[in-house]
Amino acid sequence: MNLEMHLKQLEECHLSGAVRESGEALGHILADDFVEFGSSGKVFTRHDFVDGASLHTLTLHDWTMHQLGEQAALTTYRVKNHCLNRETLRSSIWKYDGTDWKLFFHQGTIANEQTKE
Repeated sequence: MNLEMHLKQLEECHLSGAVRESGEALGHILADDFVEFGSSGKVFTRHDFVDGASLHTLTLHDWTMHQLGEQAALTTYRVKNHCLNRETLRSSIWKYDGTDWKLFFHQGTIANEQTKE
């Protein structure tokens, strides 16, 4: 599997209900020094997700990946939150830790325009 597909699969796991409700499962994806700027304006760290994260029905689309170096990549995409009926713009920075790719930074911003389904 190429890097782009691998990171997309990890992003989809990061957004899946099964992973988000499990702090342990999230721990396999998040870097030790993970930071998130949430669409709420709050700042989160890995420690904030020890018990898991909120569960919503989310759909990922408009995915892109830009490799920043051999051990870093930027992913951007849109997420449709079906529970809140809104979309967010998402960006993530992934780092390779010598064993696997870990989510180092994530940001969500509420989108001004919604895509049509």
